[in-house]
Amino acid sequence: MNIAIADDLEKDRQAVIAQLQQYINQSYPEIVKDVIFDEFSCAEDLLSNFYPGKYDLLILDIFMVDMTGMEAAEVIRRQDERVPIVFLTTSQDYLMEGYRVFATGYLLKPLEEHLEEFFSTMEHIFSELISENRCITAVINGNEVNIPLKKIVYVDINDRHKLSLHLLHMEVEMDDSYTSFQELLAETENFIECHHRISVNMDYIKRMDTDDFIMKEGSRVPISRRRQKEVKATYMRYLVHR
Repeated sequence: MNIAIADDLEKDRQAVIAQLQQYINQSYPEIVKDVIFDEFSCAEDLLSNFYPGKYDLLILDIFMVDMTGMEAAEVIRRQDERVPIVFLTTSQDYLMEGYRVFATGYLLKPLEEHLEEFFSTMEHIFSELISENRCITAVINGNEVNIPLKKIVYVDINDRHKLSLHLLHMEVEMDDSYTSFQELLAETENFIECHHRISVNMDYIKRMDTDDFIMKEGSRVPISRRRQKEVKATYMRYLVHR
């Protein structure tokens, strides 16, 4: 899990990291070793390192020299609609402005004086992040690799009758049965079985045709005729609530 903190005051960045580490140690000790913090002293440095999918959480100070955290969030939202953005601020005056960039929350400084709000905000965010970051273990070139479910574009059975995970830039073949994998996908909100033994990650759908999903990376995934009505309804609900 990658978390970015952008604040022009080092002491405030360190305060955020310290409180996050304490929260994660207490609430989700199993992910402690997997959490990486990236620090930025200005919004411009964050943006130069940002690309969609790189970070699971962004914490931005509203008042920074040159570009503000709010301005940086506007740039980020044009590239990534889903990454949670939390603002650091000394005032609640900008709460309404945050709706424009779909802010997940606000943390008031100094954090030490607002710990109840801090932990409440983090619990809301991390409960969703943990669910979104479920992984499946695959063996690639003899090495075990944890693949986050959110990185899977779609799943099907290949010509060798093996379970095939289609990622953005590669395909991974597994010995697991489709049924066992489908049970794992059923625990997430992003996947839908659109055809017999084929499931798609709705986050990667570009558009829906009558007989296919057109995925963002260009592939076409078939939709079963007998499931068209159900699949369309599920996908429409997903679009409304995403």
